[in-house]
Amino acid sequence: MEIDRISNLPWEVLDSILVLLPLKQVVQTSILSKSWRHKWTCLSQFVIDDKLIPNSIRNVVARWRFIMKILRQVQAHNSVCAIEKFKLSAYCSPDRSDLDQWIQYIAEKGLKELILKESALFNRCDFRLPCSLFSCPQLHHLELSTCAINPPLESHIGFKSLRTLQLNKVSITSCVLERLIPNCPLLERLTLLYLVHPIFLRIQNPNLKYLEIHSKFEDVCLASSPSLLSVDVSLRWWDDSRYYIKSNLSRVVGHLHAIERLSLHSSFLEFLGCESIPDRLPSHLHHLTVFQLKDLRLDCMAQVMMCLCILRSAPNLEKLFLLISHTYSTPVEEFLETQSQSSNLNLPGLKTVNITAVDGFESNSVLTKFIKDRSPNLEQMTVLLY
Repeated sequence: MEIDRISNLPWEVLDSILVLLPLKQVVQTSILSKSWRHKWTCLSQFVIDDKLIPNSIRNVVARWRFIMKILRQVQAHNSVCAIEKFKLSAYCSPDRSDLDQWIQYIAEKGLKELILKESALFNRCDFRLPCSLFSCPQLHHLELSTCAINPPLESHIGFKSLRTLQLNKVSITSCVLERLIPNCPLLERLTLLYLVHPIFLRIQNPNLKYLEIHSKFEDVCLASSPSLLSVDVSLRWWDDSRYYIKSNLSRVVGHLHAIERLSLHSSFLEFLGCESIPDRLPSHLHHLTVFQLKDLRLDCMAQVMMCLCILRSAPNLEKLFLLISHTYSTPVEEFLETQSQSSNLNLPGLKTVNITAVDGFESNSVLTKFIKDRSPNLEQMTVLLY
């Protein structure tokens, strides 16, 4: 008889092979032999996506029932092996109690990575993240969509091993977020997308390196995150202007001493322009090499002045990306003409400029001439119109 070399492989080796296959194919290995009947239930990673579910099952509730049949077999036959990763990205309507019980189960199985993508159910964020998840000592990657994080006030929230956190359309309060972030001492990457409620955001984490915010906020304070290398912010205006607290460019951007890449949206510039705009920030952004400004309004004097303020504060800038949504007004053109005669802005390190602008913006405009005259080592300037 031929030797079954595959079945005799160490489980660690076999697992590293099987997790590279779609889960549907791995489940089908149960028909190979008696020894393979429940082997798939001991995988270290479970990715639940639409490939797993037969095309004939179209109802979102029925699709979840099919998924639960798979997960119940895992619970019934996996009593020893760790489950390091679970990802749910299938179009279905999860039962809240089922999902809650499953998360509590994998939280005790050495979970390292949890990803819950949007589903057909969580339109109202009525799935509340179970507190048992905060007891995962090895969890280092967490992505949550359309759910609620609302732990009891007396409970501890935080992840001692977490390095990446992404919240998308999640219901969470400022208080909970301010309790959570400092209690993730190894957190390096934080992404906040379209949160349900406007947040008064105070980022206090000395190890945070990458921050991306696209949501509604009442205020943002980054003074307590000295290690930030990359920041991408698009502030969405909150409908009730009463919530706005006066902010300024120096308080938010001026503390980013280690920043290497900065990407801002014009709406965030409006938020930062509540007070007077200095010629330059109190301290230079010496490490900033890439600056991107999206939807810049050349008919808004405050936005142009803040853009120049950041440029003056970044002596080592190498790449500049501008997305221009509105063309000039006469006061702005006159202002840039005046600035052209001044020598308080030089960009000796600038090598690449990429400008994407609305139709009507001239490639040899006041702005492009202003940048070229201040950039002696400029190698490439690209102007695209749309």
